[in-house]
Amino acid sequence: MKKIILIAFLNFLFTFSYGQINTELIKKNVTENPEENFYKLLEIFKSNPSEMTQEQLNQLYYGSKFVKIDYTIGNYNSESGTFWKPAQKKLSKNKAEIIVKEAESKYLQNPLNKSLLDDMINIYKALDENQKADLCSKQKDLIIQTVKKSGDGKSEETAICVLTPGEVLQQLDKLIQSGPKAQFKQNIKQLSDGSILTIYKIGNREVFVKLVGGFL
Repeated sequence: MKKIILIAFLNFLFTFSYGQINTELIKKNVTENPEENFYKLLEIFKSNPSEMTQEQLNQLYYGSKFVKIDYTIGNYNSESGTFWKPAQKKLSKNKAEIIVKEAESKYLQNPLNKSLLDDMINIYKALDENQKADLCSKQKDLIIQTVKKSGDGKSEETAICVLTPGEVLQQLDKLIQSGPKAQFKQNIKQLSDGSILTIYKIGNREVFVKLVGGFL
């Protein structure tokens, strides 16, 4: 009996832990007070990300979709084949020295981009700046964990929350890899906060993914 109660309690905690991302509230917070609910958190993330609570990480990461950022993911994507290309793999110290100053200026504007963080890790490792590389690695890990903790993808209320269309498709890839491929269905729903909910279904398996803020 005690074992049954314990299992039920753990299931409750698991479900509860995946119901915490309130994107409407995050949008409201960052819109009404961006200084307190985004920019101050961003400064902490730049220097001491491990000090942040999960609630603060949620507010910062998903709130980034609703504030002005001078160097956006779109800016990064447009430069991924030019400026960032040398840093997308192991590079020489000489090449790292050439691009590090400009790379750091972009990174400090938006350290919430996982691909950019990978590039900075490669740059810092080439320069033997291991402490800075470790910081970027920690930042990336916290972003990954924030997305993982945003939801289990099993319902609309516990949808996996992402920021880019590419990340939505990544969840489809995971679903395809998880078992036999049957009839594929996709449904899209516009939510009240501007987010877009996509439901992928293959056979009796499905995943709910929320594109926070929509295609902004």
